[in-house]
Amino acid sequence: MPSDFQFLLNGLPVSVKEVSPNLTLLEYLRRTGLTGSKEGCAEGDCGACSVAIIERDGDGNPVYRAVNSCLMPVCLVAGREVVSVEGIGCSKNMHPVQRAMAEGFGSQCGYCTPGFICSMFEGYYRDDLHTHDDLDDQLSGNLCRCTGYRPIRDAAIEAFTDRRRKNKPDDFTERLKKSESKPGRVEYEYAGESFFRPMSLAELLRLRKENPQARLIAGATELGLDITKRFKRFPSLISVEAVMELKEIKSTATGWHIGAAVTLTEIEDKLAEEYPSLGDMLRVFGSRQIRNRATMGGNIVTASPIGDSAPVLFALDASVILASESGERTLSIGEFFVAYRKTALQDNEVLKTIIIPRALAVDGVTRKTAWFKVSKRREMDISTVAGCFTVDCDKQNVVRHICLPMVAWLQCLRGRGRLKLRCSANRGARKPLRLFCRF
Repeated sequence: MPSDFQFLLNGLPVSVKEVSPNLTLLEYLRRTGLTGSKEGCAEGDCGACSVAIIERDGDGNPVYRAVNSCLMPVCLVAGREVVSVEGIGCSKNMHPVQRAMAEGFGSQCGYCTPGFICSMFEGYYRDDLHTHDDLDDQLSGNLCRCTGYRPIRDAAIEAFTDRRRKNKPDDFTERLKKSESKPGRVEYEYAGESFFRPMSLAELLRLRKENPQARLIAGATELGLDITKRFKRFPSLISVEAVMELKEIKSTATGWHIGAAVTLTEIEDKLAEEYPSLGDMLRVFGSRQIRNRATMGGNIVTASPIGDSAPVLFALDASVILASESGERTLSIGEFFVAYRKTALQDNEVLKTIIIPRALAVDGVTRKTAWFKVSKRREMDISTVAGCFTVDCDKQNVVRHICLPMVAWLQCLRGRGRLKLRCSANRGARKPLRLFCRF
């Protein structure tokens, strides 16, 4: 098995060898002298470790994405291009976002500044960032403890406005156009630890069978916590992010088929307009950096009691396709979740696709769906209670179908015990209910 792999770092090829597959990208960068990226929380909350990578959007176009390097095992960037804050610019050759930060006094202690620069760097090259809410979302994954956010927001607005006014390509735009960065097949081993990245479902299932102890890894936003906070080391990791069948997202006459390895950012770009409740959920799902890596498949296979995807999928009558070497089977989302942290997945199966049907109007029945989340703060917080409620009404405003799924994470008064709630009431009720609520 190969003992090295390659990627591009700040425009230069890098060969990685003699490092553990469990080593994070942040640790690798700092070991090689690129210490601009900092470790603040080691769990993707503060953004001090942010870097930019080149990804492909839902249409296959190369784009810059800010990500948390503290959560990504360095093996995941094999075949990709990474831009750290050192590669964005320096005092002698500052990028426009850096210049705007310096001139607007957007930095004091400077600890968080490199992470903010990387988030602003992604925003600088986005064409879909138009409103103040979009800007807040772009920066919500970065924490500043001393400067205050107003000069940072003002710097971002100034830099982004200036780019649109000039509308001229720069070196990073040209590099993006020429980039061939994308995850490909990888096999790597060091000191008895191995990493695999297959490119087909058949190959993934074969590797899973040959390495029963291996952990599957997609965006690493949850498994990365096992490495950084629980200090676990996995003897074998199998990445699913290059499996073609798991990366597909397509629309049909009856609904959307979302591959288990499609990122939440892609899902938001494609589905948020058609499914507002899904868009509302994703808006408060972690940060932009988290959504750039996290997958909906990864979020539901953990069967977490605070997984925000589950209530929306329940309310939208979603189903899942599970695949194994013997074939595929389809389950409703209710059948997929079995118990706390347990799903219907068998040892030889992987989650292949999530299906979200379209709400087709039949006999004058219309559907209203709304997402609600209660948390201590709006941005970057787990749900105290989250719910997504669906009501189908006919022309007489009579309820013909109602679904009220919720999840909750409650701490008992004595600080012991946790509780998960899930409620789905009156599915296909025999007697119609009068609607007295506003949606």
